[in-house]
Amino acid sequence: MPTENLNNERDLLSRIANGDEQAFRRLTYLYSERVFFHALTFVKSWHRAEELVQDVFLRVWQKREKLQQVEDWNKYLFTLTRNCLINSMKRKASDFKFTELGETEDSFSPDDQHDRKELAVLLEKAINHLPAQRQAVFKMIYFEGRNQEEVSRCLRIATRTVRWNLVTAMNEIRDFLHRYSPDAFYCFLIILSLNFF
Repeated sequence: MPTENLNNERDLLSRIANGDEQAFRRLTYLYSERVFFHALTFVKSWHRAEELVQDVFLRVWQKREKLQQVEDWNKYLFTLTRNCLINSMKRKASDFKFTELGETEDSFSPDDQHDRKELAVLLEKAINHLPAQRQAVFKMIYFEGRNQEEVSRCLRIATRTVRWNLVTAMNEIRDFLHRYSPDAFYCFLIILSLNFF
């Protein structure tokens, strides 16, 4: 990045940290498109991507006093965007309960109900393809809300074995989704966001 741009960026961040709304509008103008298209590749929805842009820049403004400490704005913005994406997927996934795999709600459109059923069936198949111990670890952590230490005690295996089983299960589920779903990566991100972060 040219020195002039870097200095301009630091100047904007410094001004925003001091409550300069005009500088904030300028920063939003310069970077909102980048955030939008990054979000769009994950959420696959124009409307949700726009909402995420608003969330990201709202957080920038809410935490503006920290901006003078930011050394790498691009890294800071990427991390903030990633966290907003994860939070968004957690909210979306909060409706998705293992005990409700076959259920739909009246508030969903027919297309959403269909997608939800397809995702539920696909996830159930992926989980059922896991070996017994891996399946138990995955279900206890993701559907029962237990932490790795609790699973370790319950299954009488080392915590590192729980971790290995969890990571391996995630990889196997990802591969399964990749083979059977055109929207596999998005589905995998929803699973990953449930409790992993």
